[in-house]
Amino acid sequence: MIMRYKIFFTVLIAALVTFTSPITSVWASDSISAYMGFSREVNEALAKQIQDKLGIEVKNITLSWGEIWARLKTEAPRFNADMVLSFGAAEAINGAQKGYYELYQSPGWDGIDSAFKSADGSYHALGTFSFLLLGNTKKLAEMGYEMPKSYKDLLDPKWKGQIVIPSPRTSGTAFMINYSFLQLYGEKDGWDYLTKLNENVAFYTKSGNAPTDLVGRGEYLLGLGADENVLKRIKDGYPLVWSVPEEGIGYEGNYCTILKGTQKLELCKKIMDYLGSEEISHFLGSMGYIPPRAGSSSALYGEVQPKFIKLDHAWAVKNKKAIVMKWKSKFLMKETEKARKVGDEKEKKADQE
Repeated sequence: MIMRYKIFFTVLIAALVTFTSPITSVWASDSISAYMGFSREVNEALAKQIQDKLGIEVKNITLSWGEIWARLKTEAPRFNADMVLSFGAAEAINGAQKGYYELYQSPGWDGIDSAFKSADGSYHALGTFSFLLLGNTKKLAEMGYEMPKSYKDLLDPKWKGQIVIPSPRTSGTAFMINYSFLQLYGEKDGWDYLTKLNENVAFYTKSGNAPTDLVGRGEYLLGLGADENVLKRIKDGYPLVWSVPEEGIGYEGNYCTILKGTQKLELCKKIMDYLGSEEISHFLGSMGYIPPRAGSSSALYGEVQPKFIKLDHAWAVKNKKAIVMKWKSKFLMKETEKARKVGDEKEKKADQE
C-alpha cells in the first residue's frame, strides 16, 4: 500500500512539473521590469497600454528621475531592471556616456523627428513635458487676486508663503525650472531672481507633481510644477488653473532606454518599437504631453505648442552638479523633510562613488 502511494505521488509530481513548467516559463518570459519616471497614474496607464497591446507585463517601479539615476549608478553594471521609461536629458546623456544602455535603432521610430532620438539608438524621447504656473481658482477669487502674467509678478510680497516649488536635489522638474531661469535671465540675474523668489516660497517639495496637488487642494495659492498631472486633476474636479507666463516655459524630454545586460532584450525591443507608434503618441497626447509623432496633439495644450524658453540642454547637463550644489547652499532650509532625506541619500551615494 505504501509503495502504491509513493508511485502515485511520484507520477502526480511529474505530471505537475510537465504541465505547469512551460506555462510558468511563458509567464516569466512575457514580463519586464522598468524604472518609470512619469507620475504614478501615467506609469500605471502606460504599463496597462503595453500589456493590452503586446501581452507583455511591465512591472513598474515608480521613482523620480533623480532616484532612477541614483539606482543606475549604484547597480551598474548589473541593473535590477530591464528598461527605463521616462527620465531626463541629464540622465539619458550621462548614462549613454557611461555605456549603461543597449544601442537599438528602433524601426518603430522611423519618421519621427531626430530631436526625439539619439543618433546611436541609446535613448528615445517619449515626447516633451514642461513646468507650468499653477493656481487655485477658488482661493485666488477669495483673495481677489488674478493669476500672475509674468514670472516677475511672483516676486510681489502678497504671495509670501503662498508658493510651492519642487527641490532640484530630488526632482528633475525642479532642475528644469532652475536652469530655465538661469538661461532666461542669465546666470547672475537668474540666481538673483531665484533668491528673490525664495522669499515668497513656502517650501520645496520632493516631487515635481506635488505642487499640483497642494495648489489643487487649496493649501497654497500658487505653484510651479510638472504639467503631467494637471489635466487629470482638472478632470477630477480640482479648482486648478494653469498658465504659460509671457516669458514661456521650460521643457524636457521623457527619455526611455533599454538597460545593458537585460536578459529580456527581445521583449524590450518590442516595447521600444511600440513606443514609437502612432497609437502611443495619441495615448501620450491624451495625457497632456506633447507627443513625439507628428499629427498627434496634446489634450492639455491643444494643436498649438506653448511658448518655450530657449534652452541649451547640453549646458544644463554639463553644469548640473554645480547648479544643484549652489541651490543647496542658498535654499536648503526650505526643503521638506522628505525632500531633504532623499536629497541627502543621493549625495551620500554620489560621494561614495
